[in-house]
Amino acid sequence: MKEKTVIVGNGGHAKVVIDILREMGGYEIIGITTDKECSSDSFCGYPILGNDDILSGLIKNGIKNAAIGIGGFRDNSLRKKIYKKIEIAGFRIVSAVHPSAVISRTVSMGQGNIIFPGVIINTDVRIGNNVIIATGSTIDHETVIKDNVLISAGVNVGASTVIEEGALLAIGSKVVSGINIGKDSLVAAGAVIVNDVKQNSRVFGIPARHMGDRGKG
Repeated sequence: MKEKTVIVGNGGHAKVVIDILREMGGYEIIGITTDKECSSDSFCGYPILGNDDILSGLIKNGIKNAAIGIGGFRDNSLRKKIYKKIEIAGFRIVSAVHPSAVISRTVSMGQGNIIFPGVIINTDVRIGNNVIIATGSTIDHETVIKDNVLISAGVNVGASTVIEEGALLAIGSKVVSGINIGKDSLVAAGAVIVNDVKQNSRVFGIPARHMGDRGKG
């Protein structure tokens, strides 16, 4: 029997999550919740059930699974907030892992992670909760990815790297082995990281250089 699941969010990322869950099988999507204004009463063929305030009522009606359909290509803060909200409500937060992803059996993962098509994750990688690893990215052996990290499409992460909570690696960036990417930092698109990245900083270029703190211009 398929597990009844609600999708939280109705943007482009939600479409990807829905597609992955369909490919996985095992989940019956019962509808969508969103705090955005909608011009339709459905999304990707599923009913919009209401805003996020109805989530506690869904729990009471036996819907125990939720998947986060909110991305964050510029900022992870909203996704982190939603994760906490549905965790406190009591949902099991579903991980959506596309069947085409190649993941070593020695990889450990928490809950609420979204792994896009074509991702490769090698031996003894450890992944926390609420992590996105987008299309075609590669994560090499013994890397640690902490909670609420977003790794965009086409990113390459070397071995024995540590990516701290809330970090965002933009599309096509590359990280050499043995690097520490600081908490809440931003690695710009196409950047090549050859040195540690400080907490809450922004880095750009090849090789990447510090360009100020996030949120401070």
